[in-house]
Amino acid sequence: MDQIHAKDYEELMVERARRSGVDVDLDVLTVTFNLVRAANKLVADLEQNVYRSRGVSYAGFRVMFALWVVGESEPRQLAQLAAVTRSSVSSVLNTLEDAGLVQRRRESADRRVVTVDLTRQGLETVLDTFESHHARERTWTSELSAAERRSLATLLRKMVEHHN
Repeated sequence: MDQIHAKDYEELMVERARRSGVDVDLDVLTVTFNLVRAANKLVADLEQNVYRSRGVSYAGFRVMFALWVVGESEPRQLAQLAAVTRSSVSSVLNTLEDAGLVQRRRESADRRVVTVDLTRQGLETVLDTFESHHARERTWTSELSAAERRSLATLLRKMVEHHN
């Protein structure tokens, strides 16, 4: 089978949906379809070209990056900032702690409260990883003008904030 380009596939999706009696808004369909495709391709690229060689996962990097940005935090805040579930953040923290990249502490006033922070090795890893991560981001956005990047960032932020 010949390669089907995204625009052709979008048109086929709409045609199939309409023939099946489903009311389809082409703009909505193509925005979400391409958003998911772009996100999946970007994550796969980052996993392959940035994270694997450094021994971290995408979720692990996001948690460490959040710690680097905001400093010592509770797991529930990290889950929100890294856009992972609370149960996932617990698993990610276990892996990062075992690797010596983060450390957990119980606060003295309330032993139930756990805070997490980067270790020295974690800080070095997040800085090294972020440098390569950002280089890949630049590659991914290189086809867009500065104005297009700002506009896309604004529109995506608007979508995300509406669904928090």
